Amino acid sequence: MKPGLSRFLYLGACGLLASCAVPASGPVAITKVNPYHLQNSTAPSTEDEMIAFEHTRLLLGAINASERSDRYGNYFTIFWRTKTRSPVTVRLEYRQGSTGLRVHSQEVSVPNPKGTNTTKFQVTGDDYHQNGKVTQWKASILENGAVVAEYRSFLWQ
Repeated sequence: MKPGLSRFLYLGACGLLASCAVPASGPVAITKVNPYHLQNSTAPSTEDEMIAFEHTRLLLGAINASERSDRYGNYFTIFWRTKTRSPVTVRLEYRQGSTGLRVHSQEVSVPNPKGTNTTKFQVTGDDYHQNGKVTQWKASILENGAVVAEYRSFLWQ
């Protein structure tokens, strides 16, 4: 392949990926979303101690197989910041493997946000076991009913 063409393809791919992951830069912005998929009780084999810790933390206190199974699923941690300090609603919309194009949604109201905030969501238990793992997701922050910040997974349509 010609050097100029490969550079063009590389820059195009970087631009495509960056467009999906760049947070908004207004007074309210989602800076990062950490998804985690807990799918069995055996810790993943990895050198990254943070992944092993997250796995152990999520299963902490689950004594028997039924309790561990209820904790299997998808966990999302949304990191966001605001300069306005107005009440907001943090929304996670997602699609699951067994439900096709049906969009599920969870919301958390934050009446008095600080400058830097963290909001957590989970899709676990019967919802996870019946509908499957989360395949696509979109995190949004709403202020007075209007979307002021958004962060999408690469597969979200």
